[in-house]
Amino acid sequence: MTTLTEHDTRTLQIDGMHCAACVRRVERALTKVDGVAEASADFIAGRAVIEVDQLVGDDALSAAISGAGYELRTSVEDPANQLAELAPLALRAAPALLIGWGIFFAMQANRWGDFGWNIDLFFPILFAVTTPTLAWSVWPMLRRAALAASRRTTDMDTLVVLGVAAAWGYSATAALAPGVFGDDRRDVFFDTALIIVGFVSLGRALEARVRLRAAATLTHLLELTPQTARVLRDGVESHISAADVRAGDMLRVRPGEQISVDGEIIDGESAVDESMLSGESVPVAKAAGNQVFAGTLNLDGAFTYRATQVGAFTALARITAAVERAQSSKAPVQRLADRIAGVFVPIVLLIAVITFIAWAAFGDRAGWTSPVLSAVAVLVVACPCALGLATPAAIAAGTGRAARVGILFRDAEALEAAGLIDTVVWDKTGTLTTGRHQVSSIEASEQAHLSERELVRLAAAVERRSEHPLAAAIVAYADDLGLMDIPVSNFRSRPGLGAVALLDEGELLDEHEIAVGSARFMAERSLEVDERDHPHTQVYVARGGEIIGMIRLADELKPSAADAVTLLRRRGIESVLVSGDTEVAVQQAATRSGIGSVHARVLPSEKAEVIAQLQSAGRRVAMVGDGVNDAPALAQAELGLAMRTGSDLALETAQVGLMQSSPQRAAEAVLLGGAVRRVIRQNLAFAFAYNLLLIPLAGGLAVPIFDALGGVPGGLTWLFGVRGQFEPIAAALAMVASSLSVLANALRLTRWRP
Repeated sequence: MTTLTEHDTRTLQIDGMHCAACVRRVERALTKVDGVAEASADFIAGRAVIEVDQLVGDDALSAAISGAGYELRTSVEDPANQLAELAPLALRAAPALLIGWGIFFAMQANRWGDFGWNIDLFFPILFAVTTPTLAWSVWPMLRRAALAASRRTTDMDTLVVLGVAAAWGYSATAALAPGVFGDDRRDVFFDTALIIVGFVSLGRALEARVRLRAAATLTHLLELTPQTARVLRDGVESHISAADVRAGDMLRVRPGEQISVDGEIIDGESAVDESMLSGESVPVAKAAGNQVFAGTLNLDGAFTYRATQVGAFTALARITAAVERAQSSKAPVQRLADRIAGVFVPIVLLIAVITFIAWAAFGDRAGWTSPVLSAVAVLVVACPCALGLATPAAIAAGTGRAARVGILFRDAEALEAAGLIDTVVWDKTGTLTTGRHQVSSIEASEQAHLSERELVRLAAAVERRSEHPLAAAIVAYADDLGLMDIPVSNFRSRPGLGAVALLDEGELLDEHEIAVGSARFMAERSLEVDERDHPHTQVYVARGGEIIGMIRLADELKPSAADAVTLLRRRGIESVLVSGDTEVAVQQAATRSGIGSVHARVLPSEKAEVIAQLQSAGRRVAMVGDGVNDAPALAQAELGLAMRTGSDLALETAQVGLMQSSPQRAAEAVLLGGAVRRVIRQNLAFAFAYNLLLIPLAGGLAVPIFDALGGVPGGLTWLFGVRGQFEPIAAALAMVASSLSVLANALRLTRWRP
C-alpha cells in the first residue's frame, strides 16, 4: 500500500465528478480522512490535489471517495481511453433520442392527421416502449441523485431526475389509470421524458469531451515523459526504463531521440528543441557543460550526459505538478460561484413547486397538463452546471495555454491577480537586459602601482565566491586572460552592493582585505570614489582603506524588452524600471525599452518599498525579477514573476515562473491573466443571465405576454407551444446549450495570442 508522508502533496485521479456539487462532496469526503489537511478537487480534469500532515493510506482515501459516490483511479489514463469512456454516455443517449423523437412525430401525426388512434390502446403501448428505455438511459443520473439525497444534498441530477419522473409519472397515470384525469384531459409526455434524458446524456458526453480539451495540456505534458533511456553502466550500453535511471548515471542520446532525465552534457554537442518547456521554437545549441532537460528533443547531434535530476525532480515533472496544482486550485471568484451553486438547486426546486401550485390553482384551463409541463420545464431548464463550469473551465484552459508557451502560474489566484495588474515593475540586470555583462574598460590606480591584469585578478578572487551577474562577468574576463585564482577567506557579501574577502597570501592580511562593489558600498566603508555618470555599470575595487581601481561593464538590452513594454502600454499597463545601477545606466536602459518611470541606485529592500509606495497610490503591481535580490520585491507585489534563469529562491517566492528568460513572456503572462478574467466574467454573466431569464419563462411568465400580443407567433410555437408555456424539450436543449456555450467560450483561451 502506498502511503503519504508528512507535509506531502499528491494528485488523485477520480472518476464520476461532473459538476460543482461533485467537487464539494469529494472535498468534504477527503478532508474527513485523518491526516488530510486540505483538498482541492477539479471536475474539469477529474482529479483532486490533497495535502497531508501525517501518514495516510490509499485504502482510506479510496474508501472516502467511494463513500461519496465516486471512484479513485490508481493511474493516469491514456487520452484514448478517456475518450472511449464517453461512449457509454452516447450509448444511453441514442435510444432515448431515437425512440423519443419517434413517439413525438407519431403523436404529432395523429394530432394533425386526425388518424383516430385509440388512445386506450396507444398510450399503454407507448408506456411499454418508453419505460425500459427510459430506465436504461436515466439510471446513472438516478443513482447519483439518490446518493446525493442520502447525504441530504442536491445537484443537477436531482433536477433532471425529478423533471423526468414528473413527466413519466403523469404520463403513466394517464395511460394506465385514465379515470384519474378524465378522458377529455388525457395526455402523455413519454416523448418529453425520453428526449430530455437523451439531450442531457448527449450534452454531458459533448461536455466531457470539451472538458478534456480544456485540460489537455496536462495530458500533453504526461505524453512527453520519456519511457526508456539509453544508459551506460560499466561500459555497457543498454535500454532501461526511464523510471530506473539514477542520479549520476551516464546516458547517451542519438539524433532524433528524446532526453530521458535532466542532466549535464559531458561529451558531444547538438541542437535541442526545448519548445515544450519554454514555448520558444528556435532550437538551443548544447555542448559540454550545458544542461539538458527530460522530454526535450535532440535534433541533429549525439552526446553523452550525466543524470542530475530524475523522477519527480526533473523540470518536466515539476512543470506537470505545477499545472496540476494550478488547475485544481480555486480562484476567489470561483468560491463565490460555488457557494451560489450550492443553494441553487434547492431554490429551483422551490420555484418548481410554486409553479406547479400556481398553475394548478390559477390556470385558466382545467386539468393537470399545464402545471406538470411548467414544473418540468423549470426543473430541466435550470442549469447550475453553467455556473459551476464558468470559472474552472477558464482556469483550466488559461493555465494550459500558459504552460504551452512556458508560463507557469502557481495557482488560480495568481492567474486572477494577473488580470487586475495595472503596473509592471521591471528589474534591469538579467530581466530587461541579458545579464551577460562584459568588461568594457579597466582603470587601475597609479598610486597603487597595479597593472590592469593585477587589478582584475584581485577583483576576480573575491567575485568567484559571489552569485551576482557582475561578479560572473569579472570572473569570466579573468579566465579569458588566463589569470590564476588567489585563495581568499572570510568572504562576506552585501546583496546588491558588493563583497569583501581576505587574501590568503601576503604577510599583512589586514592590508590585504579586498572589497569589490558599487560606489555606495565603498561609501559605507568610508571610501570616497570619483564617481562619474556613465552608461556602463561601474564596479570599484579597494584594498585595505584605498581605492585601487575601477572596472566598467556593459550589458545589452534583451531583444524583446521594448516589444514587451509596448505590448503592455497598448493595454493601458504602465511599466516602471527599478535597479541598483547608476542614474545614467538605468535611464539609458529605460529609454531604449520605452519605459518612462525609473528608480536608480535602489537596494533590494528598497525595491520592495518602491512597490509598496505604488500600492499605497492605488496601483496593482506585478514585479518581474530573476535573482535573490528580487525576492523581497516579488513577495511584496500582488503578482511576482521570476525568470527560469534566476535563483531558486526567486522562483519559490514568485507566483509565476517564466521558463524562458524573456520580457515578452512576462508581458504575455499579465495579458493572459486579463484574458482569463474577461472570459470568467463573460461566463458568469451568461450563466446568471441564462438562469434569471429562462427559469421565469419556463414557469409561465411568457403566457400573459403572448396573450396580450394575441397569441404565440408561428415561428415560436416549437419553443412556447400554442399558449406561451416553455416546452420541456426546448428547456432540455437550452440547458445543454448553456453548459456547452460556457465551455466553448473558455476554449477560446487555448488559442489565445497577445
